[in-house]
Amino acid sequence: MNELRWFTWLFPLLFIVHDMEEIMRAKQWCKKGLKQFIPLSITPFGNTNNTAAFSVGVFEELILWVSATLLGNITGFYGLWYGLLTANIIHLVLFHIILLPLSYRQYVPGEVTAWLTLFPCCYILILAQKVLNYSVIEIVLWVTIGLVFAFGNVKILHKNMHQLARLVG
Repeated sequence: MNELRWFTWLFPLLFIVHDMEEIMRAKQWCKKGLKQFIPLSITPFGNTNNTAAFSVGVFEELILWVSATLLGNITGFYGLWYGLLTANIIHLVLFHIILLPLSYRQYVPGEVTAWLTLFPCCYILILAQKVLNYSVIEIVLWVTIGLVFAFGNVKILHKNMHQLARLVG
């Protein structure tokens, strides 16, 4: 378990790397008023170009990922962390590598670091599975919980992005 304790911290670190690209590029990208060639029901950045509001949302997510990592390292209970890491991997592939680039047919903020962080995240997940030795049922359970938790959280953040923008100016 000791090697897992160190590797668990790579998840929040890789999340920061990925989201810094989004934060730095979001405002300029949103200002362009880009056309979606394939309409999606999702909108990048909660349909805001307010970098401060988006940063608050990213910070809230980071607190959740760090909390799950701390919980795992303190208690040895890594299920939530495992599910959230898997949700992050699915988010990178589904949104930043497939859906958004296909929809906009050009660079989408977060696309470069999605590729750069995807492989380390997958490696960490494989290592965690070797150490934790979760059964198929446990994997399905934790991944489902992680997906519901992570995507539910993002949906709430995106829905309230305009209120966050008003709060932070």
